[in-house]
Parts: sequence; C-alpha cells; structure tokens
Amino acid sequence: MRHSLFKYFFERKWAEAFLDGQVLFRSLSYFRDYEDESIRSDQNEGVARFRPAGGMVVNNLTQGTTFTLPGHAFESVAKQDEIFVFCASKSHSDERRKKFEAVVCVEVQNIKGFCERIKAALPASATFYGRRVDYYRDSEGGNPRWALPENIATSKLSTYAWQDEYRLVFSLTNALTFENVNPRLVADGAAHPPRQSDHPKYLVEARSLRDICQLREFKGAPRSPSLGKPSGQERSRAKQRAAMRAGITKRICRDRIESLCPLNPGPLTSGGVL
Repeated sequence: MRHSLFKYFFERKWAEAFLDGQVLFRSLSYFRDYEDESIRSDQNEGVARFRPAGGMVVNNLTQGTTFTLPGHAFESVAKQDEIFVFCASKSHSDERRKKFEAVVCVEVQNIKGFCERIKAALPASATFYGRRVDYYRDSEGGNPRWALPENIATSKLSTYAWQDEYRLVFSLTNALTFENVNPRLVADGAAHPPRQSDHPKYLVEARSLRDICQLREFKGAPRSPSLGKPSGQERSRAKQRAAMRAGITKRICRDRIESLCPLNPGPLTSGGVL
C-alpha cells in the first residue's frame, strides 16, 4: 500500500511553485497568530498543554500543603519563532478541500524522497525532522513531550485530528534541543500579547519535485482566483490572504534567519522520516 502526503492549495500557481521545488516553511508563531476559524490557526501551536478537568493540583513542598487552582493550565512552550514547519495531510478528501478552500492539491508519492530533498536543500547547521502529528487531549498528563521541543512541534490538541497532519520540521538554532522550553502556569483566557514584528519564514529551494508528486484537481472546486476575472468576494479573500502571505518570493528571509543562527552550529541531525 502506497503512503502519500497531500498538500492543499487555494491557488494553482502555488501548487506549481511547490512542484518546482519551492517549499515554504512557516514559524510555529505564524500558525499560533493566524486568524481564521481554527482551520490553520492554533493558539496552542508550539505549546504542550496540561489542563486537568478538576483544576491544577499544586503541592507546596516547603510548607507541606496541597491545594487546587481551578481554571489553570500548565504549559511548556517551545521557541516558536525559531522552529519552522511545513504542513501536509496524510488524507485526501473533499472535507479537507472545503475547509482549506483548496482548488488543487499535490500528492507527494514518495515521503522519504521528499524529506531527503528538503534536508539536502537546508544549511548544514539545520536540525530536521519529518513525522506524523500526534493528537492529544489537554487533560492528559505524564507525557515526555514537555521536555522535547521536536515533540511539541509535532503535537496538537485532539480537536485538530481531522487534519491527519504530517509535518516537516527544522531549526537553524538549538531550539529543538532537549529541555529548551519555557514552562509556565497560565489562567484560562490569558491573552497572548500582540505581535510587533513579522513572523519568520523560510523558503526552501529544493530540486524539482515533479517526479515524486502528482497534481490533483477537485471536481466542483471553486475557481482559482488566478484564473479569469475574480468576483468581489474572491478579491476580498485574496487581499486577506495576501496580507497574511506577503513577501512569498524566492528570496529567503536571510536577515531574520541569520539573526537566529548560532555562531558555532552543531551537526545536522535527522529523525522520524518515513
């Protein structure tokens, strides 16, 4: 049985660019702050979260007391600006097409080959992983993901399980090293501070992917905004998307990436590639 990945695109031109080897990675912080109805956005992106239904039980070892904090969660937060991800799905369905507002998708028919081409196009200092996303309930405790940024980057709450996601993950810093996280106790409803700068991104320019991929079009899918004269609604949506995806070009955002790179990067490591 062949195992494939499916990348959904809302415009055919981005699918063609992908087939030519232009693979855009976004930071975890981008998906954390993305504004939609929890389709691509996830406010817990890059966060391992534990919120017991009955509240957080706190043991004060100094005073020998135990008490419960209702409406609180314990979180372990990875370096969201320094970890880059490329998201695809293990499933091809009309449900996903509708939710992603896709007009086409690309089937990656050789996952191992795809991962190898991406890794080969990254700097030698990169730490790279390719793996299936693990879905969990925030009431679950006792999972080692708390200390493992690579597991945090490839884990999501079970409400996103419909995505059946597979991720390629890399970092040019030590952001994926053991225990490089920020643990915190947060109250329900705590707001994330507004961002004052652009989200980091990284365009990987790999060799052509056309020999290991197939373009798939959906019957009855909405017409791509790039074909013909768009309607007013399509123009409005295109403007919103353009605002979120401004700056997608062949030029890598070197200024942001280089500011994050360590002076003495470690060796390239890999793991979890199918």
